[in-house]
Amino acid sequence: MTVRRLWPLAGIVLASAFMVSRISATGDWPVDSWPAIDALARGQVGGYFSAKAMMGVFSTLVQTPFAAVAGGGPQLLVYKFASFPCVLAAGGLGLYLAALARHRGVSAAGQWTIAGLCVVNPLTVAALGGGHPEEILTGALAVAAVAAASDGRRGWAAILLGLALASKQWAVIAILPTLMALPARRLPVAAGALAIAAAFMLPPLIASPQTFREVHDNAANTRGAVTPESVWYPLASVKAKVVAEQPERLVAHVHTAPALVGALSHPLIVLLVLGLPLLLARRRGRLWLDGSDAMALLALLALLRCALDPVNNIYYLEPLLLALLGWDALASRSLPLRGLCGVAVALVLRQWSLQLDDVSTYNYAYIALFFLVGGLIARSLWPAESPNPQAEDQDPEFFLDEAQISGIEKNSSWPINAL
Repeated sequence: MTVRRLWPLAGIVLASAFMVSRISATGDWPVDSWPAIDALARGQVGGYFSAKAMMGVFSTLVQTPFAAVAGGGPQLLVYKFASFPCVLAAGGLGLYLAALARHRGVSAAGQWTIAGLCVVNPLTVAALGGGHPEEILTGALAVAAVAAASDGRRGWAAILLGLALASKQWAVIAILPTLMALPARRLPVAAGALAIAAAFMLPPLIASPQTFREVHDNAANTRGAVTPESVWYPLASVKAKVVAEQPERLVAHVHTAPALVGALSHPLIVLLVLGLPLLLARRRGRLWLDGSDAMALLALLALLRCALDPVNNIYYLEPLLLALLGWDALASRSLPLRGLCGVAVALVLRQWSLQLDDVSTYNYAYIALFFLVGGLIARSLWPAESPNPQAEDQDPEFFLDEAQISGIEKNSSWPINAL
């Protein structure tokens, strides 16, 4: 590999190291991830499986070797080491998207912007500050799966999708966009991805079924909790709760959504994640989507996952931003305007969320933004008129012969080239 091809990778490594060096707090990580990672780092496999980590096995396995390197240091240092591979995964996605953009004739400035924004953005900062680097890892894997599928790389698409599913539960949003981006042979890819995910998920299920059930039950039901970054927030009731009596009485005003919202919101998200792509396929008269449309669909589903989740943290938008950058890489021939707009909006929302004087106004702005962005993405996906169900609009799986399909796969550009 030449120096010319190495320096983009070196730049992403340095950018990833810079981002983790800026971490000043561990957030939820000591509670959510650290017990499992620490147990595995010390060789306690039983303790690893019994720890109630709120994320998938693959994300903890990725972090464990890096955490072990700094195992004797302060927890903040250990967290920084553990976060590094997750941020680096986003950097690898950025290089791949930049390579795809390069093959489409995008300028070096556009390529570097795509690669850089995958790593350096306010949502990466929010995810790291909140103690959830696995959100970055899962988002990178999900977007990479769709990109690989659109690039004709069935094997890589199956691997990346399977690893995303094994990293965090919400990665189900990437299943249909990945499969719809493939020109043919979708069932083997789906089977491969599910087999990979099962290989990671079955061991904890077998080793500690009670823990496995509790973790997924907690992930599926928010039990009334609701945050301002949710469409359900206006339905919440406010109750005063005493949080401390000494040395002085402290009362917190807790917002709680109706119990039905907590129980049904996640099933509703799953229903939309499965239903909308099928409705789109029916509208277009074919299952196949080109790469840019498949990435736009992933962005729409990521947006729905954020807004419809009662407990929606600001860093949940990270997969949406990465999908917008992927959309730019597969559709734009200039600077990634969608990604740049996404970064700007994310920066405003994050700064606003840190200084909330009027929560209701913030919530109404968030809901308005959800409908605006969702409407724009949906408008790009849903044609104004029913398509002509003739040859050019048919699913390639039904009219490409084996030689053509092999040619597509052979000529695809998976390797990361120099920018």
